[in-house]
Amino acid sequence: MEERVMDVIVEIYNHMDDGDKEAFTLEGAEEMVADQIKMDKEAGLEPLAYDPQFFYDTIVDLMRQDDEDEK
Repeated sequence: MEERVMDVIVEIYNHMDDGDKEAFTLEGAEEMVADQIKMDKEAGLEPLAYDPQFFYDTIVDLMRQDDEDEK
C-alpha cells in the first residue's frame, strides 16, 4: 500500500476519540474513504485507490496495538 495511504489512515486514527473508536465499523471506514476522496479532489490531488476494508483492518489493528500498550 502506498505510503500516503498509511499516512492518511494514521492521521485519521490520531484524531479519533474513544467514542469514535468504540463505534468504528466497516461502514464508518467506507464513509472515511468517501470523505478522503472528496478532500483529495478539493485539494487538487488525484485520489488514490483507497480500500475501505484496508482502512478498517488497519484502524482495528491500531486500536489493538493501543490496547496492548496500555496493559
